[in-house]
Amino acid sequence: MNKHTDFEQTAVSSGNAYDDDKSMLQPGSVTDIDINEGVYLDEEAPSTVEHDQLPSPEEYKAKMKDIGMCFQQDRTSSSSSDNNKNSRVGLYTFLGLLLVMVIFTSILVPLVLNNKQDQDLGLNTSQANTGSSTNGGSYSGSTTTTSGSTAGSSSSSSGTTSSSNSNSNSIDYYPPIVPSSLPPASSDSPTRLEQTLNYLVSSGAANSEDFEGADSTQRKAAYWIAIEDQFQMDIPTITTSDIGIVTHTRFIERWTLAIFYYSTGGATWKNNVNFMQPIDHCDWYELFIDGTGSFVKMGVTQCGVGNEDFMVKKMELSNNVLVGSLPKEIQHLHFLSDLILPFNAGLIENSSLNGLVSLSSLNHLELQYCGITGTIPADIGNLGSLTYLGLGNNFLTGTIPESFFQLSNLIACFLDDNSLQSKIAPFAKLTNMEKLYIEDNAISGEITEDMISDGWQKMIDLDVSGNKLAGPIPANIWSMSNLEVMDLHGNNFVGTIPVIESVHDKMMFIAVQDNALDWKIPESINNLVNLAHLDVSANNMVLPFPSTMNQLKNLQSLYTGMNSFEEHPVPSFLMGMTNLKELSMKQNKLTGTIPIFLGGLTNLKVLDLDFNKLEGSIPSELGTLTEINTMMLNRNYLNGTLPDSFSSLEVVDILLLDGNNLIGSADVICKDNTINPSFFSADCGEPDAEIECSCCHLCCNDNNAICNNFDWRTNLDAIWEYDFQRVVYSSSQNLLPSDAKVDYAQPEDDNDDSM
Repeated sequence: MNKHTDFEQTAVSSGNAYDDDKSMLQPGSVTDIDINEGVYLDEEAPSTVEHDQLPSPEEYKAKMKDIGMCFQQDRTSSSSSDNNKNSRVGLYTFLGLLLVMVIFTSILVPLVLNNKQDQDLGLNTSQANTGSSTNGGSYSGSTTTTSGSTAGSSSSSSGTTSSSNSNSNSIDYYPPIVPSSLPPASSDSPTRLEQTLNYLVSSGAANSEDFEGADSTQRKAAYWIAIEDQFQMDIPTITTSDIGIVTHTRFIERWTLAIFYYSTGGATWKNNVNFMQPIDHCDWYELFIDGTGSFVKMGVTQCGVGNEDFMVKKMELSNNVLVGSLPKEIQHLHFLSDLILPFNAGLIENSSLNGLVSLSSLNHLELQYCGITGTIPADIGNLGSLTYLGLGNNFLTGTIPESFFQLSNLIACFLDDNSLQSKIAPFAKLTNMEKLYIEDNAISGEITEDMISDGWQKMIDLDVSGNKLAGPIPANIWSMSNLEVMDLHGNNFVGTIPVIESVHDKMMFIAVQDNALDWKIPESINNLVNLAHLDVSANNMVLPFPSTMNQLKNLQSLYTGMNSFEEHPVPSFLMGMTNLKELSMKQNKLTGTIPIFLGGLTNLKVLDLDFNKLEGSIPSELGTLTEINTMMLNRNYLNGTLPDSFSSLEVVDILLLDGNNLIGSADVICKDNTINPSFFSADCGEPDAEIECSCCHLCCNDNNAICNNFDWRTNLDAIWEYDFQRVVYSSSQNLLPSDAKVDYAQPEDDNDDSM
């Protein structure tokens, strides 16, 4: 079975993917909005609020080198001056005076150098003391101001002190970790950078080893918040609580966000969203407008009261070209409830998950389509508040840890399209589950009646497709009264589709293709009164169709191909199904002619009658299907010419007519270039071409048994990102055996495989 990789890639590149909560809004197709000016600006245009004070990693290293050279020059200048003075003084005459000068110089020069260092780096104590009050409310670059953030900037946490005060009276002093080109400063008067490092280490937010190495993101973030950040937030004193030293401070939170920025390639983000600007970090966001005209908030999207202060609650940076990994320090965002980062394919490292497992307040986590490798952390069960988990479409491997099944508050779970292993039974422990998407993994075992009755009674969407599940479909599957989606395709289910004993008005989507089911579609199918999608293809099912099929008036997609059907005509129940958009009866041993009533199904986008035994001419009524995207009439016994009405099929993208006995010209498709399919095939191959076609992409010939010998299965898998709706149409093109025509279409007494 061909997976939906191409289909999903189209989804990602088009930027249209979303989930039921509308949380996957893609900023790729939106524009910046400036409410103050009342005008719309292109998001790629230069912004007047770009953070020009933040250096790149290369600029950071260069700055460190320049600062070191500055101090070396100061030292050389001072030393030379002393030597000149000493050379002009007699060794014996002024010995006493020289001793006095040496003592005086040893005291004065370090003080002068320290003062010069503070001046060069903009770190004098008056600036440090006034920075938060002067900068906290002066910036208006974000479109709105979060309530309470100004107050948060003037008093970052209870117990804060002026940055000019030494911390040595309140905490144990750690040797400062400073860039190697800077001289050590006196512990009696630590610089703001030393105070910052001292506080981070002493509070337990960091280890001294974290600041080693020029590429350390912790070091860069500490240097930024201490020196480059014009906001100059007050450095707190160490406080304790019943559980130990308090690290729930806004200073540590701001430092953590800076690490997040550096760790995820912030300099190359698609949208800066005011990160690292000299404003309160609760204002690090921007507003965008999506394709529907709705406002989308990106960045730090919500702060709220926590620990007697204003703390980060929500962050959203979807589709923002984040690269690298989420830092372990993200665990210091203690009050974070929502982290929404899908469609950032560069977050490839497994460490992206490790720092999250300590966030006991985390309620909503989205990391779909992020390229994350490795395993799910063994202690993921610590996230007891989690209700929404999105880890789908990554490269996760290994066995799902036991602690995962302790996440009893989970309502929506997305583990799809990884390489994860597990038995299916433990998922029944997630009794609050409403949307379970674990398709395309290596989940095994059987779904039992007990799992349904005891565990999944709240289920709305159940997608376990593309796994290794076996056994029968539980007889009580319909007891899940809220169930809307049941996608079981691509497994090893056997037996029958259970009888639907009463009306089930919620069920909309049933996909059981590519299993080993037998017998018939149940006569009680009409109890699914709102059923929109039914796919039973590629099983061992038999006829007849239930007599109640014509009651499924809401049906939009019907796939019955590749079953063990006997020869039969195109069924008449289709006549009244005017809502049908997709009809596939591929390899169903259809006989007779194509019925005229199919032309009345004017909403059809897919008509697939490939690989049957249909005869006669193509009815002109099919030309009324002006919405058709894919029409497959190939590998039948159709004759005559192409109807002139086909000139109305202006949006057809795939048109397959080869493997028939059609004659004449295809000019009705080729002339005037009004119809431009991406793939058009017919029997126009030489020698002895049966039809003349000047615009065909593939010309077949009766003597070529393998020409266009593909299965051409359309949209094998509707995916949850689109709410199980088709938004693009694509076809798999797996090769069929060269004798497929004999096996599926030719009369039993006809062994001619020339087609």
